Amino acid sequence: MAAAPPSPPTHSDPAGARKANRLWLYGPFAALAVVAALWSLAWIWMMHEAQGRLDAGAAALRKAGWAVAWDSRHVGGYPFRLDIDVANLRVADPSGWAFATRTLKSEAYAFLPTRWVFYLPDGLAFVRPDGGAVRVDARVVRGSVNGWDQSPPRISIDGDGLSFTAAPGAKPFALAAAKDVQIYTRSGPNDQAAVFVSVDGGVAAPGGWVDRIAGGGPVALKLDGVLSHTQYLHGASWRGLVGGWSAGGGTFDVHQLAASAGVAELDVDGGGVAVGADGRLVGVLESRVKQPDRLLAVLSGDGKAASSQGIGDPKGVAISARLTFRDGETWLGPLKLAPAPRLY
Repeated sequence: MAAAPPSPPTHSDPAGARKANRLWLYGPFAALAVVAALWSLAWIWMMHEAQGRLDAGAAALRKAGWAVAWDSRHVGGYPFRLDIDVANLRVADPSGWAFATRTLKSEAYAFLPTRWVFYLPDGLAFVRPDGGAVRVDARVVRGSVNGWDQSPPRISIDGDGLSFTAAPGAKPFALAAAKDVQIYTRSGPNDQAAVFVSVDGGVAAPGGWVDRIAGGGPVALKLDGVLSHTQYLHGASWRGLVGGWSAGGGTFDVHQLAASAGVAELDVDGGGVAVGADGRLVGVLESRVKQPDRLLAVLSGDGKAASSQGIGDPKGVAISARLTFRDGETWLGPLKLAPAPRLY
């Protein structure tokens, strides 16, 4: 018996096999590739922008009379950072202050390019206009700069295990070493800014006046205060910056100043200072001095215990006295101690 012929296909028969749609599989990778390409282009633009701003800043400083130079520069950090490494950086302002370092390493997150952190693995050197160069070696010198639109910017500097060596022919530096040095600035409201400086575990340079006061003991400093009229903190040099700020009415209100050298201590818990036309401090600070005879003996230069008559009991442990900067001199009560500190 013959087999029945196959029945013709109907609309209800299953459709023929189709190729699987793989767009859902390749689509995310394609989108990721596009994002990566766009981010790479953005990073390249930021890299060139960073180089351009660095060159423009250096050119502006040179036009204002600064000396700015480096041997080489490398920009990297792709994909999420901007790294700028500079070899043998030298910067000097017109008033004679200068800074140099063999290696400067800095970086910022690419998505936060206004906050830069830096590290000086080979230490640094600085030059004083009237004192000459000082070499600073350290276990760590690091810091950060943020808030470029503020005056001053938000600056943090921290140094650990520092040693200070004056160059041949330069004047001695007050310290030979310090366990820790910190410097911070924080901008605030009403054209004010907080300033904090601390030196811990300091060792006085042999033979200097600080060493004579310390008598081999440790040296420490803590300064906390507020700058006013910070809108005037600008200038083409350190002298121009400080002079312009002072001419605009700028003052520094001392909240706390604690300095110690061996058994001698100076504590200030109020008062303020400004900068005179000659660059020296002017103002009044309310202070307490521990071991005043040792301090006065060194500052008088005769090596003997100077009388503290007029400012308290010469044999007392501590005395209260007004520390005054006027006429280019530093006065402790009625006694003239030394020239007033000069900022430029």
